[in-house]
Amino acid sequence: MNVYYYLQTINKNKILLSVLLIFGIIYSLISLVNHYNFRTYGLDLGINNDAIYDYAHFRWSRNTVMQPTFENILSDHFTLMPIFFSPLYWIFGTYTMLIVQVIAILFGGLGIYKLIIHQSGNIILGYLSLIHFFLIWGIYSALGFDYHDNVIGTMFVPWFIFFLQKDKYLYSSLFFILILISKENMALWAVFICLGLMIIHIRNKAKFLFLSSLSLASLLYFIIVVKFIIPAFGNEGRNYLHFHYMVLGNNFSEAITNLSTHPIKYFELFFTNHLNDSTGDGIKMETIITFLFSGGLVLLIRPQFMLMLIPVFFQKFFSDDFTKWGLSGQYSIEFAPILTIGLFYFLMKIKPDFSYPLAVIAILSCGTISIVKIEKQLPYWYDGTNLQFYKKKHYQCDFDREKVFEAFKKIPENASVSAESYLIPRLAFRDKIYHFPDIVDAEYIILVPHDKNNYSFTDIVSLEQKTDELIHSGEWFVYFDNGTALILKKKIINS
Repeated sequence: MNVYYYLQTINKNKILLSVLLIFGIIYSLISLVNHYNFRTYGLDLGINNDAIYDYAHFRWSRNTVMQPTFENILSDHFTLMPIFFSPLYWIFGTYTMLIVQVIAILFGGLGIYKLIIHQSGNIILGYLSLIHFFLIWGIYSALGFDYHDNVIGTMFVPWFIFFLQKDKYLYSSLFFILILISKENMALWAVFICLGLMIIHIRNKAKFLFLSSLSLASLLYFIIVVKFIIPAFGNEGRNYLHFHYMVLGNNFSEAITNLSTHPIKYFELFFTNHLNDSTGDGIKMETIITFLFSGGLVLLIRPQFMLMLIPVFFQKFFSDDFTKWGLSGQYSIEFAPILTIGLFYFLMKIKPDFSYPLAVIAILSCGTISIVKIEKQLPYWYDGTNLQFYKKKHYQCDFDREKVFEAFKKIPENASVSAESYLIPRLAFRDKIYHFPDIVDAEYIILVPHDKNNYSFTDIVSLEQKTDELIHSGEWFVYFDNGTALILKKKIINS
């Protein structure tokens, strides 16, 4: 009976399951293959692997990858997601958080699908919304660069809205809490999500009051975490270290004052390069164009959804780091659910004779711009290898993988290690792992000296020079060298 029931369920949902399976495979080919080919890094997968190792052993994460800058991972970003997923490390090893991230994106897509069907009563629009969401560039750029907690938090947004629309306030609150604890800046975003939804439900007193309460609670949570909790976990005398928006001011208070008193100035800066580095020219406009082609054109006439994205745009475009203005990394993931939900909220108000063709056009536009930007984007040094799952190069490693795996076996499991960035994620399940050239009290140093793709140094010569300095210092000796991987071991000096 149970088997028959499950077979019926699978048959009934075969289109949905097929879409989830296809994109699940694509996402895995991006993320998991990158890790297999050593294209994940100490910052940030190594940090998270170190954290889940500590959490799985029932201790707060000191996260030696980040020392001495941060003595505790929660003094960097206040995220509780790794705690929940840490037991999975016993099963999936160093791939754990990458697998969690892929599943979370599929889960987020399922939330989009259910929300659009619930709102429209149209299963075809549900399928089309799912495909549109899975094609948005922000998902691919996030998967191409390690694991990040804001990806997980973003995927709870559709479910928060879905249960809100069903008047299931308890479940909606639960997903809202998950959004908040995924990362401290998600709480600020959640304020604006609630404001946008309040406009949508302005005539529904119950929903309006519920959203008002959540918005206020989210703002208070953000202030408390940034002002008190993160500094409490931090090194002595250190406050929140992620306000890098000098064009706005020195802190959040100055930013609010400047934005409110000089709106025209900041509207202009929103579109232009405000740093003294011409490399940033055109990056903001590239992101805006990509946003518009991914469904953002419709959001221009749906201001309640644009309101939800204000903090997302601001944290990107006013940053002191021009690379955050662009399409790479995890800095665009928050656009994805709002783009799809806003677009299909618009389409569901149109007759099917028009909404279906428009949805298909939107999907083709979104997919096309994503492929174009996976192939080429600013800045000039962009290399699409991490994202181009359809190319042979993506499945190749720049050095002999097996020789590096051989070297790993030479290092004792409990030894303290200093390693190059792309080696750290695979070596992070130990008490002490350092980001080379930081050595601290490491007993072993492991490097791939002749790899030109080095994260910690500007060129291969400087890495080789540093290696020679260590060997000639008299404190280290060559413990293992197979032509690809080099292990140095600390000399034991008898007193």
